[in-house]
Amino acid sequence: MVMKFTRGTVVTLTLTRGATYGYDQRLEIHGTHGLASLQNIPSTLNQLANSTGIHSPKWAHSFPQRFEKAFENELDAFGDTLLLGTKWMVGEDDCVEVQRVCDAALVSC
Repeated sequence: MVMKFTRGTVVTLTLTRGATYGYDQRLEIHGTHGLASLQNIPSTLNQLANSTGIHSPKWAHSFPQRFEKAFENELDAFGDTLLLGTKWMVGEDDCVEVQRVCDAALVSC
């Protein structure tokens, strides 16, 4: 899917439910001032380098493996909202804007 925004931003989104080498969830943002990227998380930090190449483990497979810390952080933030009155990070306007982007992406396909 390719999304084009009014300010000239172009987003290319590819999605698949599986790859033979594990879940592949990468993010790259290219801009006029540089590149930001998020890489896949390996299932372990072990790696073997020998005469046949560099061998690494598959990436973390399950949702709990890949997002354990993020889920923990969300629960902490939710608890802070309930117990301490901290403002929730995502507002109604944020949700509406995300829905508008999704609707526009669906129409453009």
